[in-house]
Amino acid sequence: MTKPTPPVRRTFNSIRLIKEDEKNAIKAFVHSTQTVMVGSTLKMQLAENCLTDDGQRIRKGTPVYGEVTAIDGERVIIKISSININNNILPFKKNVYSRDAIEGIYVPGNPKSDVAKDAGASAVSGANTNISGGLDIGTQLVAGAANSVISATKSATSKNIRKIKVTIKTNYQILLMEDKKP
Repeated sequence: MTKPTPPVRRTFNSIRLIKEDEKNAIKAFVHSTQTVMVGSTLKMQLAENCLTDDGQRIRKGTPVYGEVTAIDGERVIIKISSININNNILPFKKNVYSRDAIEGIYVPGNPKSDVAKDAGASAVSGANTNISGGLDIGTQLVAGAANSVISATKSATSKNIRKIKVTIKTNYQILLMEDKKP
C-alpha cells in the first residue's frame, strides 16, 4: 500500500517591500551599564554578523564604539563613524536607534527634559501680579514678565551648566542604521 502524498501547500502571494533576508538595520546592544554625557563614548556590541561600509565582514560580538552627540529630551543620540577590526580602522557610519524605531536611546526621566519643564513653570509662576500706583498696568505687566523670564532662564541655565549625565543599562537592545547624511 502506498501512502497518499499530501497536496502541495501553496503560499499566499503578497507584495514585499524588501526581501526577507535583506534588512536595513543591524541588531546590537549596550555592552555594560554606562553613565554618559555629550561628548563621551558608549561601548556597544554587535548581536549579529554584518558588513562594514566597504563590504568587509564583521562578526557577531564585535565591540562598536559611538560618540554621544546630543541628549535631546528623553533620547541619547549616538553616532558611530568607524570600527576596529584586527587593528584596521574601517568605515562604519551608523546612527543608533531604539527598538521603537526612533533615533537615539530612550532614557525616561532624563534631567534635561525636566529643565525645560522647570523653566516654563518658573516663568508662569513667577509672573508679578502686584499692581501698585505710579506706573500704568501695561508697564507693570511687561516688567513683571521680563523679571519672570530672567528668573526662569537663570534657573534653567544653572541646572544646565552642570553636565547632564544619563545612565544606560547593560544589554539595552538597539538597532544600527546607515547614516544617510554626508
